[in-house]
Amino acid sequence: MGDAQGALLSVVALDALVAGFAIGGFWVSVLLMRSLGNKVGYSLSPLGFSRPGGGILGGIGIGMFVGVFAIVLSFAVNPLSALVLERLGYSTESTVQRPFMEGLTGWVRESPGVAVPAIVLVVVVFGPAVEELVFRGVVFNGLYRLGSWFSTRAKSKESAVIPFGKVIFVTSALASSVLFALLHLEPVLLPTLLILAMILCFLFRRTGSLLPCFVAHATFNSFATAIIVLDGLGVLNVPI
Repeated sequence: MGDAQGALLSVVALDALVAGFAIGGFWVSVLLMRSLGNKVGYSLSPLGFSRPGGGILGGIGIGMFVGVFAIVLSFAVNPLSALVLERLGYSTESTVQRPFMEGLTGWVRESPGVAVPAIVLVVVVFGPAVEELVFRGVVFNGLYRLGSWFSTRAKSKESAVIPFGKVIFVTSALASSVLFALLHLEPVLLPTLLILAMILCFLFRRTGSLLPCFVAHATFNSFATAIIVLDGLGVLNVPI
């Protein structure tokens, strides 16, 4: 139980540090630009802290749909991914997620009143919020804006025929999504996470807000959280 609590606290501490660095870095950039005479505000809307283009309810709805889609997709993609890795001679044993989930399940079994709300708060709410801020709001959005800035200054014949907007989007989304998938350190889950991340980049670009992305991510994480809680409470005997 102590290991599970320690791991969860480590996740919270790391996420808080990363979120603070991301937001602090943004404001430092704003101060630098203002010192150079650029009229920019302190609003976090460039990072996705804004109302979705389709409205809040619409953003929540599309986010839940994408999250459920990713869960269903994982049922087909994960076994296929495991099969491919086995055929290639790579280990499919979960060395990060499974031990972590087993530790949380044991914590729920011993102290459900504390463990359940703590797990939900961190795994379903706090974790997805920070990851969306970093991978969609900062990494993807930063790469996309940087690419767009360079493309507007490209003066060549090719610039009239090459769809720079689509190229920049795909490149930025793929780079941030690969990083997102790799940092989860689970080879079997990599294809599902990569597909989910690409969809979230499109969702962010389409709505201009992190809200739909956060809801989708939280919905996706809620499935694993439900397994942990139900197994820990003895409601279902689910292999983790």
